Amino acid sequence: MGGYDWAAIEAVASVLGVVGVVISIIFLVYEVRHNARAIEGSTVQSLMSLEREVFSLLAENADLMHKGGSDLTSLTEAEVYRYERAVGTYMSLIYSAYIQHKRELVEDEVWDAYVNALKRHMAASGFAATWGDIKVGYPASFQKEMSAKFSNV
Repeated sequence: MGGYDWAAIEAVASVLGVVGVVISIIFLVYEVRHNARAIEGSTVQSLMSLEREVFSLLAENADLMHKGGSDLTSLTEAEVYRYERAVGTYMSLIYSAYIQHKRELVEDEVWDAYVNALKRHMAASGFAATWGDIKVGYPASFQKEMSAKFSNV
């Protein structure tokens, strides 16, 4: 029958099939990397929005933050409550960054920047003591990370 070399046609079809699979894999790798970058960018943007809200809250309570950071005993009962909530709000921002870092949605240098910023706050005895009191409300892995980073808590 006809002059077709079916073995050659089959071989060419197999090679084209393999080439198609390779092209598909390359495309998928490209798409996954592109999506990963987009997710990371979105995550950082979300953290920055949360950061802006937290910093606004802390700025609105600057006197309380300074007073509580310096000497917790100088705070009234109502001020202690507000100070604990302010410290908790800040630590929730740090926890959010921690989770995103653990999930590899933010780079090491972003996480390091949050830790470095937190060092300033942890240097205040009232802040560190308050964190020591409220940390039980956070997961053990986060508490352990904070203890490793800050020996005074």
